[in-house]
Formats: sequence, C-alpha cells, structure tokens
Amino acid sequence: MQTITAFLSADHRACDELLAVVEHALADGRWEPAQAAFERFREGMLHHFGAEESLLFPRFEQSTGIYRGPTQVMRAEHLQMRQLLAVAAAALAARDADDYSGNAETLLIMMQQHNVKEENVLYPMCDQSLAAELATLLGELQQEIAADRGLAP
Repeated sequence: MQTITAFLSADHRACDELLAVVEHALADGRWEPAQAAFERFREGMLHHFGAEESLLFPRFEQSTGIYRGPTQVMRAEHLQMRQLLAVAAAALAARDADDYSGNAETLLIMMQQHNVKEENVLYPMCDQSLAAELATLLGELQQEIAADRGLAP
C-alpha cells in the first residue's frame, strides 16, 4: 500500500519538474511557454497546499491533538510561498527576467527546505498517526492533487 510520504513526496518532485520547465523556457527566451508552464506549476503548488491544508493537516491535528506543531509551521511556509508565487507571476507577466529569477530562486530554496521537513518529519508522522484511515485519505489526496497532473493513484 502506498504511503502519504511516498505520494506527497512524488507530488513535490512533480512540482519541481514543472518549475524546471519554466526555467528552460526562459533560458531560451520563450516567454509564452514559460508563462504557461509557470501557471501549471503555480496551480500544482496551490492544489498541493490546498490538499494538505484541507485534508491532511486537520486529520493529523485531530488524530494527535497537536495543533501548534509542524502543521502550523507548514501553513506559515505555505503562506510565504503563495506570496512568492504571486510576485514571480507578476515578474513573468512583466517579462522582467531578473525579478522573476530572484523570486524563483528564493521560492526554490524555500520549497527545498519545506519539502525536507515534510518528507522527513511530518509525512512519516502522518503515516503513523493516520494508519487506520490511510486508504481513504490517500484516495482523497489523490483526487485533489493527482487528477490534474496525471499522477498514478
């Protein structure tokens, strides 16, 4: 049976790949494909955050009684990344490569640090504390996240 850690870690990699597509398009000076790829990346990130915030985190909190722990930190980091996504999107729309690159680099570093915490700490805690409802929860997470990217359930 698949785990929360495996599924959501794979979704992190999918988002990373979408951001790399943006970078390659920009390196070639192809602004419109870069903007289209960035929109797919942004939507993927927002779906991922939304699934965690609406499905995973509340169930983890309810199961463990931990409301001011790792989920609170992850929500705060999601907020910061949403702000960086908005600034990067504006830079792309203005075709300001320097502004986009600076914000995208900050976003990438933040994503990497955030993903390490989730993949090595929070998701394994979720796998353990939510084991009894894992199949149902994974189905809901897959429906929320994977459908728009064709990830295998």
